[in-house]
Amino acid sequence: MSRHWAQIGEAGAVSGMKLMAWIYRHLGRWAFNLALAPAMLYFLVRRPIPRRASRDYLKRVWRVYPESLGREPTLWTTFLHFFAFGQSLLDKYIAWVDPPRDIKMDPDNQAMLFSVVDSGKGCLLIGSHFGNLEYSRGIAHRHPDLVINILIYDQHAEKFAELLGGSAPESRLNLIQVTDLDLDLALKLKQRVDAGEWLLIAGDRVPVGESDNVCAAEFLGSEAHFPIGPYVLGSLLRCPVYLMHCFPVDGEYQLSMEPFASEIVPSRVNRRRTYAKEVQRYARALEGQLRKAPLQWFNFYDFWGMQAHTPQTDTTSTDAQA
Repeated sequence: MSRHWAQIGEAGAVSGMKLMAWIYRHLGRWAFNLALAPAMLYFLVRRPIPRRASRDYLKRVWRVYPESLGREPTLWTTFLHFFAFGQSLLDKYIAWVDPPRDIKMDPDNQAMLFSVVDSGKGCLLIGSHFGNLEYSRGIAHRHPDLVINILIYDQHAEKFAELLGGSAPESRLNLIQVTDLDLDLALKLKQRVDAGEWLLIAGDRVPVGESDNVCAAEFLGSEAHFPIGPYVLGSLLRCPVYLMHCFPVDGEYQLSMEPFASEIVPSRVNRRRTYAKEVQRYARALEGQLRKAPLQWFNFYDFWGMQAHTPQTDTTSTDAQA
């Protein structure tokens, strides 16, 4: 059985991350990229689990969407994947310490976003570890009355959170640390959504303590397991649900937002709730985004081999928790 992502040690000490942030602040991005290259080379050599995971993922992309990569992936492609990850960490840091004043959106997406903001209603946003969703803070900057809450799993981001805490203590005001998406937390989140706040959660990583609440879906040509928590949460919140993606296009981050459901109502199979339809729809949408920028997906563990202890391939009990 493959290890849960949270059991994989987080790479990079806080001191190293602070040094990289210092290089960027005082010398600029060119110097940061120059220092990043040997750091990612070290990561490539000394971190076999992420290296194997990257190569497996890239090979799957190549088999299904060869035009996305242009050539069959090699170890060099994996290095570029790691390098893109290192750059994304800098971009996350920038987004938190200096929220983006503006962000690129196509006219249709922008009109829909403005419509949702103007409605004054709260909503659930389901994102992923594709690109850099921290740039969604630019929405809150543009609309100062809007509150966007991001659910994070600090078990795996503790060092990055410490870096943020030292550089911008106020940046954690919109972060909600999650260990279990249980009913008590869901009710607290519902109060926020009912007050008109937005809630952002990733749909491509199983939280600690929730490894039994997964659902299988076809993803890049093979079966993979995704958490059902976002959809159970959505059914409890009884609010509109949207998918959100944000990744760099020609050096500039572009945000997209697409409607997912006016309200999530689980189907029933043999008197049991099932979110298989929602999970498969999410997996299909995520795959469509990865096709555009495959090096922007940052799940460096055995995504397809990660099995739950007792995976629920299409159902969950009627008392399932978010």
